[in-house]
Amino acid sequence: MKRAYLKLWVVITSLFMAGSATAAELALYGNFHAMGVIITLGAGEDPEQNAAVLVEYRSVGGPFRQAYPPARVDGLQFTGSLFFLDPGTSYDVQVTFTDPGGVLDGVVLSSTAATRSEIVISPAGNSYYVSPNGSGSACTAGSPCALSQGIALAQSGDEIVLTGGTYYQGGLAFPRSGTAAAPITIRGAADQTAVISGADPATLVWTPQGQGVYRTVINVPNTHLVTVDGQRLFPYDSLTNLQGLVYQVPGFYCDGTTLSIHLANDADPNAHLIQVSRYNYGFIVERDYIYFTDLTFTHFGQGSWAKAIYFNNASNNLVRGCTFAVNDLGIGLKRSCSRNLMEYNEFYDTIFQWPWHPVKEVSNLETGGVRFYDPLNGRGNVIRHNTFHDYFDGFGCGTGSTNQVTNETDVYGNLVYNTGDDGVEVDGRAANVRLWDNTFHDVLMGISLAPVYDGPVYAVRNLIYRTGAGNSEYTGSPFKFNSGYSLSGPMFLFHNTCDAVLAGNNGIYIKAPGTWEKIVSRNNIWSGTDYALNNYNTSQPLDFDYDVLYTSRSAEYVYWDAGGDRHMRDLATFQSRTGQEQNGLDIMPEFMNAAAGDYRPAAGALFIDRGVVLPGINDNFSGSAPDMGAFESISDCMVDKDSDGDVDGHDLALLAAQPDMACLGAFAARFGL
Repeated sequence: MKRAYLKLWVVITSLFMAGSATAAELALYGNFHAMGVIITLGAGEDPEQNAAVLVEYRSVGGPFRQAYPPARVDGLQFTGSLFFLDPGTSYDVQVTFTDPGGVLDGVVLSSTAATRSEIVISPAGNSYYVSPNGSGSACTAGSPCALSQGIALAQSGDEIVLTGGTYYQGGLAFPRSGTAAAPITIRGAADQTAVISGADPATLVWTPQGQGVYRTVINVPNTHLVTVDGQRLFPYDSLTNLQGLVYQVPGFYCDGTTLSIHLANDADPNAHLIQVSRYNYGFIVERDYIYFTDLTFTHFGQGSWAKAIYFNNASNNLVRGCTFAVNDLGIGLKRSCSRNLMEYNEFYDTIFQWPWHPVKEVSNLETGGVRFYDPLNGRGNVIRHNTFHDYFDGFGCGTGSTNQVTNETDVYGNLVYNTGDDGVEVDGRAANVRLWDNTFHDVLMGISLAPVYDGPVYAVRNLIYRTGAGNSEYTGSPFKFNSGYSLSGPMFLFHNTCDAVLAGNNGIYIKAPGTWEKIVSRNNIWSGTDYALNNYNTSQPLDFDYDVLYTSRSAEYVYWDAGGDRHMRDLATFQSRTGQEQNGLDIMPEFMNAAAGDYRPAAGALFIDRGVVLPGINDNFSGSAPDMGAFESISDCMVDKDSDGDVDGHDLALLAAQPDMACLGAFAARFGL
């Protein structure tokens, strides 16, 4: 009898707990193709920290589907993401707790939020035409005014149209914001090239000083950017070092308004085009809804922390279709900056092959094309479909600190190549940072996660090859985790294709020092020319499974810096001694045409249909299981032709309208047609 009463009491208590109010909250944050899911518990609701959550979502009115489980980032918070959503769409999200014996067991939270709609620029209310030599106040196509005049006149919904030519201007600002329905647009005129240049147009006369050094006097002191025939010169730290070219590259030394340069082969600069920066920035934007399109920015590099566009306490701005050519930095963001979009731009410099140590120690040129400064108290900034090349670091999307619970930063569809260090640096505060469908090649390191505080960070379906490039003695890796800083949060590596190609490089290299909560690897291809996996930091937790681990190096396989024999020469030994990759494969990955950068699976490749299902990530796979690597052999042809992150009839229509013979060949090989 006592046992029956006890059982009844447990049932009643459980029902009471499941139906009782809790302090747990669900918050959602929508970007264009992804959404952050943040679950916050009340104090004392899960003291054992053993509660689990199931996240399900649907477009409003559709069926629910399971999301990839969020990560527990501290005792009172779960953070996760929804992927490959449609822009401008409302989604229902439902969270169900499992907490045996706890107050959260059976609790259900639900909420609805929308993703961001794509930005479509409406016809302008007024168009103010400007030219490099414009004057007056008419600002028409026939009588253009000065750039500063056009900016002063533009109101919400207006545009400033830059006719072709070079605008030797900088230090510009906007007196007012636009609105969501009526932004202020500043754009290049159609079929013309408008260049905003921070260089001094004055002709400089150079006087020889001996030892290959020439000297002149410049109009603005302390420049940090000098080019010769379009190539950047190294900023030397002393005249003596410049005389001897101790850093092994041509350069300059600036002391106030005295500028000295030393070219290759002691060449006379009077016979070359020398450009010297005189502006620290092109635009400082402390407004909202300012849209930059189809402009070129170059030679912004005077003084410290120079940049072409500086977003400071600025949100909902757009930079689209612009070129950033040889600036100390293309775009910088700081303080309260949210929902800024940078897309379809080209960012480049000329320093890829500069020697690594001088760049790190002397140059102050590790910024790349885009950089988030500390603090960045904003969310939802997006870097997509851009090209970055010939930098030291391609770009950075991490910040030291923020007052936001998550970053909600999305980085996707970008091409990064020829970088002497990191393709992208996510280093710093990185909570819900998502990187997908990016391509990195000819880089020392692909994606730097060193460190990433709080987390989670997701790297999904990125292609990274020819690692270990640049001018250093270091070997490369598709991902970098090592740092001497505090504990990194959870990192999830899913469906990345990584091929070292260059001799002496690992499929993936895990260095020391560095600490992290966990690294989870699923459905990746780690292909090396040294070790498939080289782990010098075995004290830290790894969860690797369902990956291809391959090396072209004979008689070696995995290096594991622990235990007796650290050379594990086959997959079975690696599995038995570490417990990792119980479902991994040791096969040579076969691609369509790796030499040409085509890393889709070759017909009949052994990693087709060998991956594991990851809900919310790859559950739209073709065949009997997901393929390993970045590309699904058939879904890559049929699923997302328009790169909108979703599977729909539009993709099939695109395939039918523009038949892709490689796709059709994949179908034939797969189904024996």
